[in-house]
Amino acid sequence: MHHPFLIGKLVYLRGLEENDLEGDYFQWFNDQANDIYTNHAVWPNTHEKMREFYNQSSQSKNNIVLAIIVEDGDKHAKLNIIIGDKGAQSKGCGTEALRLIVDYGFSKLNLHRIGLGVHEDNKAAIKAYEKAGFFVEGRYKDHFLRNGKYSDAICMAIINKNTT
Repeated sequence: MHHPFLIGKLVYLRGLEENDLEGDYFQWFNDQANDIYTNHAVWPNTHEKMREFYNQSSQSKNNIVLAIIVEDGDKHAKLNIIIGDKGAQSKGCGTEALRLIVDYGFSKLNLHRIGLGVHEDNKAAIKAYEKAGFFVEGRYKDHFLRNGKYSDAICMAIINKNTT
C-alpha cells in the first residue's frame, strides 16, 4: 500500500500523485469506450492538460481528487467515478470507493449532503450509487449530447442523517 488515505477491503484511496500523469491513467480520459457516460473524452487529453489538472487539483482547498487503488496489483483510477482498468470493473470497487468517500465527507468534513449527476443509461453507476446509499432526486433533461443524441442526467444525493 502506497500513501493510503482511506482504506477498504477491496481498494484504498489516496491523493493523486505526479507519477499518475503517465501510463494508463492518462489514456483513460481519451478512451471513448470508457467515456460513454461522461464528458471526459469529448476533447483530446494531452500531457499539458493532465499537468494543468494535477496542479489545480493539488492546490485546491475545495475539491478532493483521489485515486482508487485496487489492492491486487495497484491498478488505479481517478474518483470521477471512472474505473479505467476494465479488469477492475463490476467487482464492487466503485461502490466501496463511494462508501469510503461518503464516510469521509460526512465524518471528517461534516457535510450534510453529497449530490451527483449520472448519465441515465449508466445503469452500473446508478446501481453502485444506490448501493452506497444515494437516492434519485430528479433529472436534468437533455444534459448530455453524445453521437447526435441528447440524454438526461439523473440527479442523485445522499444525506447525512447525523447533522442538523
